Amino acid sequence: MIAVRADGDSGVGLGHVRRCLALATELAPSSDVRFFLKGSEAVASLIRREGFRCEVVPAALEATLAAIGSAGARGLVLDSYEATRADYEAARARAGFLVVLDDSGRYPLPADLVINAAPGVAAPAGENGARYLLGPRFALLRREFAGPVARDVRQRVGRLFLILGGATPSGLVAALARVARQALPAAVVDLVVGPAGDDPSLVVEKLADLDGVNVHAAPESVRPLMLGADLAITGGGFTLFELAATGTPALGVELAPNQRANLAGMVGAGTLVVAGKAEEAGLHEAVGRTLRTLALDVERRRAMSQRGLALVDGRGAVRVAEAIRARLAERRPASERLACSGS
Repeated sequence: MIAVRADGDSGVGLGHVRRCLALATELAPSSDVRFFLKGSEAVASLIRREGFRCEVVPAALEATLAAIGSAGARGLVLDSYEATRADYEAARARAGFLVVLDDSGRYPLPADLVINAAPGVAAPAGENGARYLLGPRFALLRREFAGPVARDVRQRVGRLFLILGGATPSGLVAALARVARQALPAAVVDLVVGPAGDDPSLVVEKLADLDGVNVHAAPESVRPLMLGADLAITGGGFTLFELAATGTPALGVELAPNQRANLAGMVGAGTLVVAGKAEEAGLHEAVGRTLRTLALDVERRRAMSQRGLALVDGRGAVRVAEAIRARLAERRPASERLACSGS
């Protein structure tokens, strides 16, 4: 059994859970994968609907380590902003094999594999880089994002996709929808409210006087909406990689400091323009101004789209799963490896 410890609730969003689910799906054909969630029962139910066992655990990592020890886990995938170096050391000692899904970029880390998809992140100098699977090639996306993309960058922005992650703040997302309609009055806005965020009815209520906005409550897949959009507004989390994989030019808003590396990396790669931070007083004006600028510059949007498609191919979860299986195979006793190979 491979254990997965992830955080997921209205406070941290669903990015950790979504990327862990993508990885678990690729591991599942050859391994029993079990989730240990620091979060809500509502999020746990989402995981169970994907076919994985899930137990809600306390915030302290010790409870997870005790549970996976009792279950006989062969290794642990740990995805938590709150985990410290001491937590990683304890997890590696108890689990025997540790995979860290990292967003900090502060290395070295005491793990057997470290995964960070942000562009521009580098392994620590002087260390074997094989432990570090870094960059957008290792973005953990669902299988649907590995499909072919037929992207036509149109002269006119007719549809705008708006998503601020799985824990959607109703006030901010409604305000940005209003800004988008004012900046691009001819464009329809497809707004997604995530399953761990505010009640979708709150968003609908805040936009009751506004035409041209479609509110989508926790859709089964956001990929069709992305492919239908000419431009997107998003936070700095997991969705950035999905937008790149669909060739959707995007405007980013920093919702939390831990999103900074992703946003900066995508700006550097040329797939994204950042308007500012969610708490900044001038954010709405900056968003409106940037939308109008991008709408008028079809060549820039075309370049952003092409760079995104070149950057993220949607097969990161496959690559990481293969690396985990290879490392676990190396740790088996020689007699067991021979038996598995049929020699």
